[in-house]
Amino acid sequence: RTMTDDCSSNLSVKLDTHVPSLENLADAFRTALPSNFDTVSVDIVDCPDLSSAPFNLTSPGFGKNLVIAEVGGPGNLFPEIHKQKAFDITTICKTCEHPEAFAFGPGAGPWPIVGVNCEMVADVNCASGRVGTRIARLEKDSYALEQISKPVFSLMANLAVSDAESGQRVVHIKAKKRLGSTNFPDSLRAALVAAFPQQLVSLGGFFILRSGKAKLHVMPDFPGCGHFASEKEIGSEWLKYFEMAAPLVCATVMHSNEGGSHKLRVEHTHCYSDHGDGGHYHYDTTPDEVEYEGWFAPASAVYRIDEI
Repeated sequence: RTMTDDCSSNLSVKLDTHVPSLENLADAFRTALPSNFDTVSVDIVDCPDLSSAPFNLTSPGFGKNLVIAEVGGPGNLFPEIHKQKAFDITTICKTCEHPEAFAFGPGAGPWPIVGVNCEMVADVNCASGRVGTRIARLEKDSYALEQISKPVFSLMANLAVSDAESGQRVVHIKAKKRLGSTNFPDSLRAALVAAFPQQLVSLGGFFILRSGKAKLHVMPDFPGCGHFASEKEIGSEWLKYFEMAAPLVCATVMHSNEGGSHKLRVEHTHCYSDHGDGGHYHYDTTPDEVEYEGWFAPASAVYRIDEI
């Protein structure tokens, strides 16, 4: 099959979520984070101007009327690679009943446009038609970060879809010096699980690794044989890992659970920077010097597209 298999409107299910107030979210983080970070502050603020540095995104803000598009997934890599599936973010926003939205989040870049399989931080403003998506791809023994101008991707993405306007209220978190073994987004997710048990709570947002270093991976091109022998092979042999330096801007989407049978990816974070570093975030490697600052908002629904 050719690359024309567009799956952007293949909606499997719309899941309603529990939407905590920003105050309740802030309380959950205030309760949980001090066990994992030495210094923690949490408040509720206007979203910073995302169109300026260090974000440099196509929308001035995010957070209002937020829903999550949970598209494809690792099931498009294993047991079979479904590289023929194509996804268009403008169509996805329509599928999410939010045609004028700003969409951002982690995913796999569009290999037909980039030329190889790659990592993506989506940045698409459907109201203005602007696209600022970043992709990170392997280049010889290193990697390269670049921008693309089409609102498309392959394989999978976890997209936060919300109003493309400024002045939206979000939860603001600062955390310094990691004490435990849990990474920053996973510690936020653990706070959701603790505060809202048995409920599906979903968040989208950005955080900045302001100091320190982090372990990231960048996907290589697809294997020549066209498939993987095992899931273990993907993580241990195929993916390429690098230590990358702050400041990193990280786009994250998380869910307090997998949404029953619907295989939600409970946490996914991709990063970019203006110094050429970017990819899939795993964890920081410098717990003593690490400093995070993040902005988050809850989603009212999850649209499960191309469930696999």
